[in-house]
Amino acid sequence: MKKSFVATLVCAASAFMLLTAGMSYAAEDAPKVSTTFCNMLATDHPQSVAAANVLAKEIAEKTNGNFTVDIQVNGTMGSDSETTEATIMGTMTMTGPAAATLASVDHNWYILDMPYLFKSKEHARKALDGELGDFLSKSLEETCGLICLGYGESGMRNLSNNTKEIKAVSDLAGMKIRVLENKYHIDAFKALGANPTAMAFAEVYTAMQTKQIDGQDNPVTITYTSKFYEVQKYYTLTEHMFCGNTVVVNASWFRSLPESYQQALRESVKDMIKEQRRLIDENEQKYLDEMANAGCVISALTPEQKASFAEATQSVRDAFVKEFGEDGKTMFELAAKYE
Repeated sequence: MKKSFVATLVCAASAFMLLTAGMSYAAEDAPKVSTTFCNMLATDHPQSVAAANVLAKEIAEKTNGNFTVDIQVNGTMGSDSETTEATIMGTMTMTGPAAATLASVDHNWYILDMPYLFKSKEHARKALDGELGDFLSKSLEETCGLICLGYGESGMRNLSNNTKEIKAVSDLAGMKIRVLENKYHIDAFKALGANPTAMAFAEVYTAMQTKQIDGQDNPVTITYTSKFYEVQKYYTLTEHMFCGNTVVVNASWFRSLPESYQQALRESVKDMIKEQRRLIDENEQKYLDEMANAGCVISALTPEQKASFAEATQSVRDAFVKEFGEDGKTMFELAAKYE
């Protein structure tokens, strides 16, 4: 009788364990998850718009409201450097920094600061959606525990100035051009014969207005929304560098999510990037037209002229490969595959 009672208890305990294990799995399969995506960009920047209209809505729809993303833009959560560091530390789980910011925590990302690495934004998109993007995301995870889920952009960097229309490398001789505080940007403009001047973005408009500098390099979207064309007579589509931004997550947090959530987030970010690029393409021509109507002379380099600019900056690319060795060579090869 006693033996039978013990056996009954064991069977009951086993059944309870199986039942609760099943309940636990079901709960884990659809947990409540909440995170925040943030950036330093304006509310009307294509990344911010796509994050609100696509990322936040789509991830909630895919998970029946169990996974939510709060969108905070315009630097409300801190600078790119601050939110990147917080995401590495795990005090934040997700952020949208400029690609240039990530180069400060993983030097392989300096590849995206190479002049004429990409021939166009379409070339950049293919390479970053492909093997070059995979290489950089893997490197980022190994270096500091971040995964890049998507590569957005502000477009290709072009050159504005208030002196002359740029048609040849020689036209830049001695011209004082504001650049990022980045050695590759500085070296690129030195190679073009200009006088590069590192300066905070907030100071650029006034510096051009007061003739402290002759020009600056930024994509169409930023040049237009910052109203630089008001104090710059010429804007040349040099397309000398890609101006990228990203969606990165803390790797440990991401891999702790159910696989269905990981997949849902990847898909939602992919659709967000698709929308961001559509907005970039749609807005660029409109902005160029409005800049031209305001009196800014818009011009594009011919393929031959562009080739001469690329040739003039070859020393910068060579120096990168020398510094980064086999990884540097590999990254250039991966980029070239998508021309």
